[in-house]
Amino acid sequence: MKGRHKGLKILASIIFLSATAVCTVFVFLVVFVYKNIDFEADERLFESAGEFSSTTFYANGAEDKTGEYKPTAIEISGNMRKIFYSSDEIGEYLKAGFVAVEDKIFYEHRGIDLKRTLMAAANYVTRRQRVFGASTITQQAIKNISGDNQLSLRRKLEEIIRAIHLERKYTKEEILEVYLNVIPMSENIYGVGAASRAYFGKEPSELSPEEAATLIGITNAPTAYNPYINPDACRRKRNIVLSVMHKDGIISAEEYERAAATPLTVISREDREDRIDSWFIETVIDDVTEDLAAKYEITTNAARMMLLRGGYKVYTTMDTALQQTMEDYFENRENFPEEIGAGLNYAMTVTDNDTGYLVGIVGRVGKKQGNRLLNHATVPHIPASALKPLALYAPLIDDGAINWATVFDDVPVIFLENDRQYREYPKNSPCVYDGLTCVRDAVCKSKNTVAVRLCNKRGAKAVFNSLRNDFHFDTLIEKEGSLTDIATAPMALGQLCRGVSLRKLIEGYGVFGSEGEWREAVSYLYLIDKDGHTVINREQVRNRIFKPTTARIINQLLMTVTDEGTARAITLKNLVNTAGKTGTSGGSREKTFVGYTPYYTAGIWCGYDKADRAVTNLSKNHIEIWDEVMTLVHKNILREGELQGFSTVGLYRLPYCKDSGRLYSDACIFDPRGDRRDFGYFTADNAPCGECDRHILCKFDSETKGIACDSCPEKNIVYVALLKISDRAFPKEIYVTDAEFVYRDIDRYTSRPQDPDQPYFYYTIPDDSFVGKSKTKKQFNSACPIHN
Repeated sequence: MKGRHKGLKILASIIFLSATAVCTVFVFLVVFVYKNIDFEADERLFESAGEFSSTTFYANGAEDKTGEYKPTAIEISGNMRKIFYSSDEIGEYLKAGFVAVEDKIFYEHRGIDLKRTLMAAANYVTRRQRVFGASTITQQAIKNISGDNQLSLRRKLEEIIRAIHLERKYTKEEILEVYLNVIPMSENIYGVGAASRAYFGKEPSELSPEEAATLIGITNAPTAYNPYINPDACRRKRNIVLSVMHKDGIISAEEYERAAATPLTVISREDREDRIDSWFIETVIDDVTEDLAAKYEITTNAARMMLLRGGYKVYTTMDTALQQTMEDYFENRENFPEEIGAGLNYAMTVTDNDTGYLVGIVGRVGKKQGNRLLNHATVPHIPASALKPLALYAPLIDDGAINWATVFDDVPVIFLENDRQYREYPKNSPCVYDGLTCVRDAVCKSKNTVAVRLCNKRGAKAVFNSLRNDFHFDTLIEKEGSLTDIATAPMALGQLCRGVSLRKLIEGYGVFGSEGEWREAVSYLYLIDKDGHTVINREQVRNRIFKPTTARIINQLLMTVTDEGTARAITLKNLVNTAGKTGTSGGSREKTFVGYTPYYTAGIWCGYDKADRAVTNLSKNHIEIWDEVMTLVHKNILREGELQGFSTVGLYRLPYCKDSGRLYSDACIFDPRGDRRDFGYFTADNAPCGECDRHILCKFDSETKGIACDSCPEKNIVYVALLKISDRAFPKEIYVTDAEFVYRDIDRYTSRPQDPDQPYFYYTIPDDSFVGKSKTKKQFNSACPIHN
């Protein structure tokens, strides 16, 4: 017995010590949480939720020469704009119904329902029920005004402590009033006043029992009980609410029977009188919300509600005429190919080159039908080759590692072997290899092989760091599981894992129109509160990335893309200097073009919402659409007469050989393709030097169409310059357009041992003794077949 008693004492001691430890930890946790709560922020959020003023957005918010604002009011905030109703303006069905369904002892507790909280805590430990709600109306008000809805013990403790504080600071009537005005009601609607008008076209004091019950039911799960998406579920939930209202004496038996039998009827979405924000204002709201959240260390949901109910003035960077031009064009579906009926979409963004500010943005085709829709201009997409100037060409020119004339061999970089089958990498688009290619032509024709060689020269990690740190491409992935953008395909070819938004991409391209300085494409300048105080002065972040001369060289390089390259369909170039770069993602699922003039930088994206289909064979491509929109945008500028052009100050226009990148020699003019001399733009410290050593002057027999031998008649001999190229041997047949002009050392090739098990294919036609042949049109490099 003594042993048994001793065991019980030990067990009791263990239980006591464990309980003491748990209680001690809990007390310390409560104290820690309490000390880290910003009660002033809660009060600020609570009071801002009760504001009666709408937020107004202004265009042309910059100061004029006198230092005073000359703004024009353009919009007030949309669905979340002030539709605040005082408690007296809200019907009893709603107020009493919410209390009955959500918090029966609302008028009795001090912020928390202790009994249900303890039951919820026990359930949290035992997991006997999947869902066990214990939040009071006060706690829900805290969650809705702050946006804090994370499922964690600490967040729940914070909510309880904050609710108790709120109950001490405000009356029950004030708390219920705010709760009813901020509660989410589905369809991006907040508050019973906005919901009453949106769903029923009535004031909240005019609702019938069944209408009030519908709104009360929606709040329990706004998506699940959305009357448009799930009308049957919404009606069932409404009737459950009506049953509670009847049981609590809010409605009579007759009212309950009539209301429960009434069909669910709401205003159609098309007939609702919601205010729809423009694409630009929606972008501004997102930007200001993010800045407010950072300033006050609150959630973005709380910041959004603070902004749109707080009676602020927001001075935007919108160019109203330009934005209207874009919206008018995108709303007219006849401006787009018929595939938009099958889900094809477009987005476009424009910045001003003088300021770097965002001045126009459209996120989808067609008239905007609501707020907070998918905006293709601000979500990540695959930039593909449009990334190359930012990631490769400009940085390497700036470093002096390459120049306009630097030559690379446009042939596959590697061959990937699988079961004795070889696949070349990378492939160009179209899949043609041109051999010796200077930087100018590589940019113009968007050569993937050259891009990979440039990436290898610079290093994928260096490219990644530059894009993320210099250009602020924050959607790049360093390492997420097996995903990373620090690799050749993402950094050389722009095939990013997640992508980069069109807005960020044109922000990056703005560096070329601003003489090498990166400028943040801000959408607003100031946020002023209702008392006239400046809450946020949105200073534009600037950072010099390239030398001015580098930007000027890139401008000239990218003009070749619109003159004769992948964007040659553009006609705006005939009116004003126009440069740009195209990009097509793998499988042609997304297409991008970023173009710019001395006045504006603009990008357009084309693809399907889910990027699940190829964008091919369209009756009208995205480049033509960009061209039409930007021609309209430049209409007034073009009328002014003398136009700006891209500066070439500090640059030298010098000749060079296109096959060597060096100063041309006499041999260069004897190339069978014609004079290989071209002109490009260089700086004094990064210009071609030394004579071309690529062309070899050879005697050519005009009759036999081969290299002349000693026996060839003198009258048949002419001189041609062929290309000296080494290391062109690959394990499969490749078509290279300059192969027929390559000089081949006959002795060197014929002395190579034959090995049928290890075939090698050459860019020039080898002897018949070799396995395989390259595709060529002429045999300049073959020995004379008649006289030899």
